[in-house]
Amino acid sequence: MRKFHKLISTALAVAMAVSLLAGCGNADSASGAGDNSQENAASEADTGNEADAGAADVDDATKPTLDTVTETVQTELAAALDTPVESMTIAMTSASFDTAPFSPPTPGVGPIIYMLWAKMFFQTNAAATLDNGGMQPWIGKEVTKVDDLTYDVLIFDNVYDSQGNHITADDIIFSYTMCAETAAFEDLSSILDSVTKIDDYNVEFKLKSSMTGIIEEVLSHNNLCIVSKEWYESTSGDERQSNPATTGAYTVQDVAQGSSVTLVRNEDPWQKEPTCSPQIANVKTLYYKVITESSMRTIGLENRELDNSDISATDLAKFYDINARTALDGWNVFFSPATMVNCLFCNMDSGVSILADNLELRQAIFAALDAEEIYYGAGFDEVTAIKATALAAPSMGGYAEIADDGYLPSDLEAAKAFFEASGQPQGTEITLLSSQSLYTDAVRSVIIAQLESVGFTVNSLAVDQALFNTYKNDSTQWDLIIDTKGSGTGHVVSLWDGLFNPDNYQNGSVCFTHDDKLIELLEAAKKDSSTENLKAFNDYISENAIAKGLYASSKIFVTQSGITDIPMGVLLPLYGPCNFASDYQSVVGN
Repeated sequence: MRKFHKLISTALAVAMAVSLLAGCGNADSASGAGDNSQENAASEADTGNEADAGAADVDDATKPTLDTVTETVQTELAAALDTPVESMTIAMTSASFDTAPFSPPTPGVGPIIYMLWAKMFFQTNAAATLDNGGMQPWIGKEVTKVDDLTYDVLIFDNVYDSQGNHITADDIIFSYTMCAETAAFEDLSSILDSVTKIDDYNVEFKLKSSMTGIIEEVLSHNNLCIVSKEWYESTSGDERQSNPATTGAYTVQDVAQGSSVTLVRNEDPWQKEPTCSPQIANVKTLYYKVITESSMRTIGLENRELDNSDISATDLAKFYDINARTALDGWNVFFSPATMVNCLFCNMDSGVSILADNLELRQAIFAALDAEEIYYGAGFDEVTAIKATALAAPSMGGYAEIADDGYLPSDLEAAKAFFEASGQPQGTEITLLSSQSLYTDAVRSVIIAQLESVGFTVNSLAVDQALFNTYKNDSTQWDLIIDTKGSGTGHVVSLWDGLFNPDNYQNGSVCFTHDDKLIELLEAAKKDSSTENLKAFNDYISENAIAKGLYASSKIFVTQSGITDIPMGVLLPLYGPCNFASDYQSVVGN
């Protein structure tokens, strides 16, 4: 058996204690005052992978014990914890939100879920694992690996929710059962075989796969909520919304459905000495306002009605000097790691799409596409986006091993040669499917212009998200599709498994592949995520022109200058642990 007694690397512990931002998979930042240096989103993501690789080599004996980490965090952050700011006002981008546990994943749930609901562990970045010290203890305290599919987890024995209910192994099992039954944790049933009680404070997890990153996903998924079984079963749906017994650092003060949410700090948290970033509550009250239009969020910032909001890349210049790489006076700007990759897939359903049986035609498409022109069309630039050099996002585990600067290059002359070799006439028609909410007309126009310059005639099928979700699984609707994809575990293998594992689809894969060699290479990478196996799979996808990673973009957060740091989860910002200037004053006047 292998025990992960010491789950946070020395560097992470120091970084978390000193700055909160640098050790939490957090955003890059740019300060108008010049206090925080900002690097290109690509550099940040690459650096994160290098650090991850180094951390994986640290011997267990050199990692601090949980007690050491806790002592360091508590000592260094004592002043911040004792003197929280009064409030912060934050924009919420969706009116669809739910403060009750086990809610369906929606854009509105994201900004509040980490504040309300504890998980077993906190994953500090997309590539963080139990081995490399990137998993911070939350309700879980220690993990013992029994075999490749079995892990025993010791939980803290002093966990209580905000209403005083004691959390034990029975509650852990109930919470995972509910996550699976309600689909709050969407793919849980496909990766977790069972959760079994060993005793009141020890739980056995049996996985269905030993794929890299699976145990980390099970223990720290964004939508995982640990709750009291007794509380949940004894309350109504309305009470779970208005007065939930939370296990996170905050409780619900007020909810106006579709309009606003107010969270207040739990003044008597069960964990007195924080062991993970989300347990740190530097703000007494978090006011969330629903503002669905990006332009209105920008106006809200400019009118000093918001302390903190994400913005569109097209509005970045209002807050940030792109040439100087620094925020304008009065603002701080933070760029999240690029965790999602925008991809183009060819329809590989033989006899249905003209592309499926013509390699040269697919090669012509990929050679015609210029990813940088496409992300500029989307409103991004070299600060906010990065060209993909593999079928993955730069922040994913395994990306550094497969990244190739020569990946599927844009070459118009080569594209024309491939098209001629395909035997198809000029004006050959293909249909491009895209989501109206994910991609603008400008993006579609760039892609269409690039393809038509080679000889294609492109029919654009741009539909709303609901119809897109239907059409993307219908091979008769499209020849090409552009979509945004992520990894459940934060590792490239999880991304690929989600895209090409036939068990997930009625017709082969995300793009209707029926390819034994592809499956063989995927299974090899799942079993052993070695550089050789990762490269073999990525190269096969590229050489056969099945799919192409185009670009990954950072999410942009703008704050008033009094907010100096925003820690980040794998995908989501953590507002409770934000750091503040000594003269910070919220827009609400405190």
